[in-house]
Order: sequence, then structure tokens, then C-alpha cells
Amino acid sequence: METGSNIEESMITSLMPYKYAFTWVINNFSNWRVNVEGKIQRSKQFPSGTDDKFKWVLKFNPQSQKDKNFCSLFLFLISKKGSQDKVFPQVELKMENSNGETIRQKSLKHGFFVQHGRGFNKWIRTDKLLEAIKDDDQLVIKCKILVEEVINSEVIRKHLPKPLVSSLSKDYNTLVDGQKFGDVTILIDGHRFLAYKGILAARSAVFAAMFDHQMQETIQNCVTISDVEPNVFKELLRYIYTDELTSLGTMAHALYKAADKYAMPTLKSRCRCHILEKLNWETAAETLVLAELHSDQEMKKHALRFLSGSEAGKATESGGWKNMVRTHPYLVDEMVKALAACRIAEADK
Repeated sequence: METGSNIEESMITSLMPYKYAFTWVINNFSNWRVNVEGKIQRSKQFPSGTDDKFKWVLKFNPQSQKDKNFCSLFLFLISKKGSQDKVFPQVELKMENSNGETIRQKSLKHGFFVQHGRGFNKWIRTDKLLEAIKDDDQLVIKCKILVEEVINSEVIRKHLPKPLVSSLSKDYNTLVDGQKFGDVTILIDGHRFLAYKGILAARSAVFAAMFDHQMQETIQNCVTISDVEPNVFKELLRYIYTDELTSLGTMAHALYKAADKYAMPTLKSRCRCHILEKLNWETAAETLVLAELHSDQEMKKHALRFLSGSEAGKATESGGWKNMVRTHPYLVDEMVKALAACRIAEADK
């Protein structure tokens, strides 16, 4: 190492993405299906450019060779440039009607050799397909492909000094328990929090509206809050000042409610993600009620989906379930409908 030098070496490894999207529209599908007499039909090669690294083709048989009651759909890798023998793309195959409504959708995650294909001999029943496009007899086949290849760069050698890491978050964290310089006092159940109007208003539209009007709180520079616990408000302040959370694991539900009350969508989103990530049979019913109370359709959808799965029986033993039955009995009906829909969908597969 050179004397007096601050040397840093690094190597960058990158993925080179190749993305392809191809749409095959078949008009008058019923007549077309009869004319091709159950023979395999090929799409044009795609992409159509001369310099593209990969070439693909779709093969569609409206009368599968394995079962005449089904259609088959396959994707073939026709050619590729480079020495790699096998590629591992992420593939999405989809059929739609002319209104863009999905009829069938599947993903492929297998490796592809050149001149070999992957797909489904029994992609969809022919009668089900004909029923789905009966309005105008138009079938749309879509294919999306993502191939990522590793590209290594040369080692980069740096001699420049590094700047100090920002201390903004650490410095602002001292404001959470600070008792100097604040311009508004928050009173919660005997606890006093000295805060800063400008920061609160910048982070919350509710606080901004509160301080913008000549309310009694604005005149006295003192706000009393009765529906948020002190420890929850302290964590809320920490997020307002630093964008960080230290107690999300233990108070995600309470912080979610506070974020909704004070119109803080980013905090609400973080709480929602944590709640859904940790969703289990003990918390599913409680989460469903929380979503209902706060009109959170995304959270409600995930909670209903969970309660429609294998944990549904255990969930009925939880305290959250018993509370839901008592306070929101109509949610039980919604869960039963979701469960029934899930069973019907599984039976159709």
C-alpha cells in the first residue's frame, strides 16, 4: 500500500437485463381453429431486429396432442448469441379477451436450451376458452420475457478520501426527548413532549392544519392528545424527525392508527407492510378489523386471502376472531365468501 494514501478497491458485478414483450392477436378464433385442423401454429420470431441477442417463438395448438379437449402453449428459444449453453429467463404467458380480461396466466422458471421449448400441454380447456371470447371471437396471447446475464467490470482503484457519514438522523433523534428550543407542547396522559411546529406541519397535513388556524392550541402553543398512548406518540415523533422506527415490531398496529389519524401515508405504508409480512393465524382477524376501520382495501384483501387459506381453522380460536365476531359480525360472512371463492378457484385448476 502506498504511504499516506487512502486506497479503496472495488469490483462492480452487474446484471444486463434483456426484456421482451410479444402479443399475438387471433381474430375469428373459432373459424381459425377449424381451419388449422389441430396442427401446431407458430408465431413470428421475436424480437424482429437483426442484432437482438435472443430469438423466441410461441407455438400454440388449439387441439393439444396430449388431450384434444385442451389447448397447448409453448415458448421456444430459437437462437442466441454468446457461448452460454442454457439461459434461465423469467417468463409470463397469458391469454386475454379483447377487453383485456385475463383468461389464463402462468409463469415459467425453467432453463431453456436453444431449439428447445417449455410450456403446457394442457394450457386451458377449449370449451372454457371459447366461452371466454364468445363476445367478439378474438383471442390475445401475450408473452413477457426477462433474461439477466452477469457482466463483470474491471477492478476500480480509488485514492480519494471519503466524506463523513451524515449525522442528520442521529442529531434529529435527540429532539425526541429534548426539552429545549421547542415551540409547542404536546400533553398526553400526564406526559409532556416539547416539539417543533414547523417540522410537525411539514410531515403531517393534520398538524399543518391545526397550527395554521387560530385554534386555542395555536394560541397557547399547547396541544392535548387523548387517543394516542405516550409511547406510541414518542415513536411517531421519532419517525417525524428521523424517518426511522425502533419499535415497529411491538406497536405496528398502534402506529398504523396514528399514521392514519395524522395523515402520514409513508408511515402508514411501512406499518401496513410490516403487519402483512408478520400476518399469522393469531393476528389475521385483528388485521381484518383494522383494515375495515380504516378503509384499507389493500390490507383487507390480504387478510381475507390469508383467512381463506390453510390457517383459517386455527384463526377462529384467536382472541382477535372472537372480538371480530362480537364487533364486526358481517366480516365473518365476507371471510366465508372469500373462502368459498378460493375453493372454487382451486377446483377449476
